[in-house]
Amino acid sequence: MSYVIPELPKRKGRVIINANQKGGVGKTTASTTESSVASLPNEEFDYKCLFIDWDKQGNATSLFGKTYNVNFPKSIYRCIEDGDLKSGVVSLNENLDMIAGSGDMSNLGDLLEELYPRSTADYKRKRTFHFSKLLDQIRDEYDFIWIDVGPSTDIKVDNAMVCADYVIIIQETKTYSYEGSVDIVQEYLQTLVEDFGSDFKGEVIGLLPFLLQPKRNLHEKILKNTYETFGRKFVFSTTVTNNKRLEDYPEYGITVNDYHDRRVFGMFADIFTEIKERIAFTEVYGDVPDDYSYQNKYLDGNKLTRLSKELNLNEFTR
Repeated sequence: MSYVIPELPKRKGRVIINANQKGGVGKTTASTTESSVASLPNEEFDYKCLFIDWDKQGNATSLFGKTYNVNFPKSIYRCIEDGDLKSGVVSLNENLDMIAGSGDMSNLGDLLEELYPRSTADYKRKRTFHFSKLLDQIRDEYDFIWIDVGPSTDIKVDNAMVCADYVIIIQETKTYSYEGSVDIVQEYLQTLVEDFGSDFKGEVIGLLPFLLQPKRNLHEKILKNTYETFGRKFVFSTTVTNNKRLEDYPEYGITVNDYHDRRVFGMFADIFTEIKERIAFTEVYGDVPDDYSYQNKYLDGNKLTRLSKELNLNEFTR
């Protein structure tokens, strides 16, 4: 190892988006669980976080609503329409706030066209950065902000993506998801750079393989192709493996009843810790070292480490 892992610089309002142009690859699962870990009261986390459900399907809203038994009086679209994000913020716990998503997000494109008709000077840029200006009003109240976006690449998703400081590519190890990873890095994000230059500040800090089944030859082949396409350092060391609890949480909410639930949190504690390390490398040195490899702290294979056993998961115990 030829590097020293730097401390994460003190800074407010980092926006993280888990992305892929394909649906059903694990973006919402990654975003909800990462934010849940980041907001845990343990000393190594304990971050003030905001979760924004940008997807009109509202899956994250349903999940967190069941987890915390809360209702959401106002959707993110209504907040944008009123020009006031604070009015939609609901506190889930001491460290985690949320703005809900709903089907009315499909109206955002029409709203932006009304606000900035083609006769408006620089209308395309103003449409695209409309939400970013609203988010800037509350950004510094949080350490991390997650925006859970859908799989499309239209003006609605553009409004969220230009807010991102860091983008993580979520790739289920299936052919269509690999193709979506290539498309979003080589085409979609590149288009945002070409259209808006330095105004688009999003950095892709890595690719997170999701729901990997190591014994299947196709999955191993796709993971090998991913290494060859993006480079080994670009791929997260932690891999999200198939887990029935992750499938159950949308139905019942996030709960911690036994070892299997704690293992999910251990897995995502490693993932969020790797996210922090990758951000720290990027902000301090400009890039992740070529020989970087995250060393797991919360799971040793399938076994819980001491740190994992010490995670304070009381709020999820039913």
